[in-house]
Amino acid sequence: MAFVMYISGNMKLIMIEEYTVMLKKSIFGALIVGLLIFAGCNDDEVYDPVPQPPQGVYSVTGDGEVYIWWNGPYDRDVAEYSIFRTTDPNGPYTEISVVPAEDNPNLDLIIYSDTDRVATNGITYYYAVASVDHAGQMSDLSAEDVFDTPRPDGFMALTDTTTGLSTAGWDFSLSDRISASSVGCDVFLDYVGGVFYLNAGDIATSRNVVLQDMGFADTFDEIGWAAQSGWSDNGWVEVILGHIYIVKTDDNHYAKLWVVDINPTSVSFAWAYQLQVGNPELVGANDSSNKETQPASITTNGINR
Repeated sequence: MAFVMYISGNMKLIMIEEYTVMLKKSIFGALIVGLLIFAGCNDDEVYDPVPQPPQGVYSVTGDGEVYIWWNGPYDRDVAEYSIFRTTDPNGPYTEISVVPAEDNPNLDLIIYSDTDRVATNGITYYYAVASVDHAGQMSDLSAEDVFDTPRPDGFMALTDTTTGLSTAGWDFSLSDRISASSVGCDVFLDYVGGVFYLNAGDIATSRNVVLQDMGFADTFDEIGWAAQSGWSDNGWVEVILGHIYIVKTDDNHYAKLWVVDINPTSVSFAWAYQLQVGNPELVGANDSSNKETQPASITTNGINR
């Protein structure tokens, strides 16, 4: 079968023979093919595009858990979001959670979050999020390079060395107070001339422990990564309410302390300690946007897609 179609202003011959369409040098070729295909479609078929992936994905480190945040796409046809995790940046990713999407008739910006509560301290995890529409179609994975290494944290109070030497020191590896004279002491508190000071190491020597004052912070999470320079030359810093201090231990672990209260004979701190050697991550968001939009393979409940 063959027929001839003429297009006003740019006459071209279209030959259709046994489902073959020959379009020659026509700027309207693609449009014509689309019209011909549409004409042969079932009237009941509706084009249903795959949803867009979430954007702005980032994570916040916790103690044995990781908090994941993302922006939903401006699309009403999203039923849920699938959260994926892996310990290998090249995948495969495994689905660990599903979060229902809110109805979004006005196409507003909606921010979502989820918590990975089965993360192990000291292990680095990589995260991604995908959108799923009401027909079950899944988007590509989010493009942001999101990774996190959860670590222990808590609160403690140190006395000054004059008030109580045995409770003036702190050992991050033990998450416990120890004597400021112990060789396992990472930092200790003393009181000189009416001022509290935080000191590196034990009372006899700093043992290559270094520390620095990062300044005032409104929240503990404000300082997420340990600085690599700017350490105190004399091995001690003045204790100031609201300030955060970074510590690098003699076995190359990073930690931080936030002064939450100062009493006449003691100081209360919030603390966090990174179990992974040499990893400066203490808390915070990671979204350096280097990850592929889709890894080589995705695993959902252990099954490759």
